[in-house]
Amino acid sequence: MIADNLVEIRSRIASAAARAGRSPEEVRIVAAAKGQGVKKIEEAVAAGIRIIGHNYLQEAESESTAELRKSVKLHMIGHLQRNKAGKAVDLFDMIETVDDARLASALHNRAEPAGKIIEVMIQVNLSGEPQKSGIPEDQVEALAHAIRGLPSLRLKGLMTMPPFFDDPDRARPYFARLRELRDRLMSRAILAPDMNELSMGMTGDFEVAVEEGATLVRIGTALFGPRPIE
Repeated sequence: MIADNLVEIRSRIASAAARAGRSPEEVRIVAAAKGQGVKKIEEAVAAGIRIIGHNYLQEAESESTAELRKSVKLHMIGHLQRNKAGKAVDLFDMIETVDDARLASALHNRAEPAGKIIEVMIQVNLSGEPQKSGIPEDQVEALAHAIRGLPSLRLKGLMTMPPFFDDPDRARPYFARLRELRDRLMSRAILAPDMNELSMGMTGDFEVAVEEGATLVRIGTALFGPRPIE
């Protein structure tokens, strides 16, 4: 089932990319594995998934076997507390949800003595929803400067989560704003050319996100099916 779902998702990405005059090769799938368990993750990897996204550090610890890590990259896509920076550095290849200079410093302070370089993205809260993590748009520049001053972190781009809408096209302005923010920061050399990633779009709206420039789409339900009832 997961293999069939992946074929369908890739087809939809390709169609969305074509509508935007993009190559589908520019878009990578982050399999959002929240609540899915090891068996489904292994099935997704066997089907061709190469990035696994975790919302919770504890889940990532219990579900990321040494064998699995040989073939995939692990992304943190949920909120990360500073006191868990050390474990995050040990586990993840990328932290997509950095929204605070103190968290960035904590990650750097744990990565540097380990001789590791951790890729990070800045999570931007474009909706102003208080329940969502992320920094306001007008604070991104300062955080980008702070991260670029930490040699054990490699800034790769920006991430956002728009409000939930029944109509995915209503999320389009948020995706467009993130792309426009990235482009402004790149034009001013605040973001370097290799810091152009945009992580945006999930099961309900990833096609719109691709049309607006997403390079990473975080897909759970469309790939794995509904999460088990907790």
